[in-house]
Amino acid sequence: MTVDTGAPSFWLSLPDGFTAVDLAEDPGDRMCRIVDGLDALADVSPEQKLSIAVAAESALQAQLREGAVHVSNCLVLTDGGTIAQGVLSLFLRQEALEPRGTYPQRAAEQLTAAWPDAEIAVLDFTPGRAAVVARDLTVPVSGAVYGLPGSGAVTVRQLEVLIPHPWSPHVLAAVFTTRNLDHWEDWLPVAGAAIDGISFYPPRSDSRDDLPPDQWDTIRKAFG
Repeated sequence: MTVDTGAPSFWLSLPDGFTAVDLAEDPGDRMCRIVDGLDALADVSPEQKLSIAVAAESALQAQLREGAVHVSNCLVLTDGGTIAQGVLSLFLRQEALEPRGTYPQRAAEQLTAAWPDAEIAVLDFTPGRAAVVARDLTVPVSGAVYGLPGSGAVTVRQLEVLIPHPWSPHVLAAVFTTRNLDHWEDWLPVAGAAIDGISFYPPRSDSRDDLPPDQWDTIRKAFG
């Protein structure tokens, strides 16, 4: 799929298990769609279905307020028979990237200073070298969302991958979030596969003449 936001476009090929969220869809329809997906996945109690659907919509609304340009849900059935849920969100943020080759390391150093308890590294992905941070967050949950008095909090784990755009002053932030901390090691290759599906170049079938010369990816065009 192509994601065009007014900022530079990028292309995304989602791996099996991920379902893109229609950000323009009515929230009630989105929640019904999640419930229908759970029906096909496993025999889940009505309470668990409602909890997952409401939590997913609540998280989506928060991401939209932060400027998300793409959101995908991933629901999997664990060996224990429970539903594990992960969310991939993509954000385009304008930043000063020069000199470009040093951005990932500079970003990693800044993140280390800001979040000393986080796991931070510089890693290579298919769309490019990126600063990567994994950390636990405590997220407030309003009881009103569930029709309950009071409020509480849940702990989520978040993997954020910051990829500098190759020819514009933007960073693509790919953020994978899950409440299923017990399955974190299983989630890592799943999240990595989703991030590797990101490209700043159109599919190989497109003509390079459709792009300005500074955006030609001649190696990819030649070798596939």
